Amino acid sequence: MSGEPFRVLLKGIDVEFILKSLIYNVEEIERYKSKAKAKRYATVIGQFFTYVRKNTDIANSELYDAISFSRLREDSYMNRMVMYIEKCGKLAGVVEQEALMLSQAEIILRWSNEQLDEWEWDDSTKFRKAMAALGIKMMMLYGITYRELRKIKWEQYDKYYGFIVVNGFELRLPPKLSIQMQRMNQFVSAKRINNKDGLLFVDRAGQPWAEITSYSGIPDYLGALIGVTSVTSVIKYGIGQLLKAGLSDSVIKKMTGASEKLIQGCLMHNELKKIINNKLVMVEMYYEF
Repeated sequence: MSGEPFRVLLKGIDVEFILKSLIYNVEEIERYKSKAKAKRYATVIGQFFTYVRKNTDIANSELYDAISFSRLREDSYMNRMVMYIEKCGKLAGVVEQEALMLSQAEIILRWSNEQLDEWEWDDSTKFRKAMAALGIKMMMLYGITYRELRKIKWEQYDKYYGFIVVNGFELRLPPKLSIQMQRMNQFVSAKRINNKDGLLFVDRAGQPWAEITSYSGIPDYLGALIGVTSVTSVIKYGIGQLLKAGLSDSVIKKMTGASEKLIQGCLMHNELKKIINNKLVMVEMYYEF
């Protein structure tokens, strides 16, 4: 199908239509039998229409709005999809949070750099966004869990050599992040924003991030940007990149504070297959077998 009929179809599709297609795949033809696969279907369809909105002139404001709404809203696209998935007795398992897709990671990274490229964060909201952006970038780059992120102190940061120590690992900072970290360090010092423990991640009053991720503001900002509020999705993206780079599970576990279950859920089967086969060809006498 192409041309005008296809355009008319895309203009007429709504959330109810997509939900019915999911129900059909689950209950009628039993194509999807796990909650994880059903959620992946909903996510991919949502991403498709986000692409259509950004790259074509095909109008469907009702659907586009529903997809862009935060999952906290009852009428949002993902809220309706997940509500069905969670309650469906035919689907096994739980709704697992998937790693960010590349397109989502690019949006979040761009937003994070915008917050950190400012020079002044006197306003409490701007400061909160900048701190959240810093935390997000470290999660995406190093796969550090929110729990371990909260423990980091300024004394672990070396502004002269551009690295930060996390769980005994000296992690080199990329040039852009290194400059952003220096600016934040200068601002915090100049404004005397500190606490008795010297923790890095604090609010404008110097109070450290609480155990609940919502205190950092990260879930809210993620929801507004990509419609996903899970910090785990960001962490999974970071750990997935570490796995692709060849780091072992044991090193990642010690460095990031992530559980084995979380680490194992960071790569799709097809990605694991590529990594394993790329490594296998390096085995001694591989081509002699």
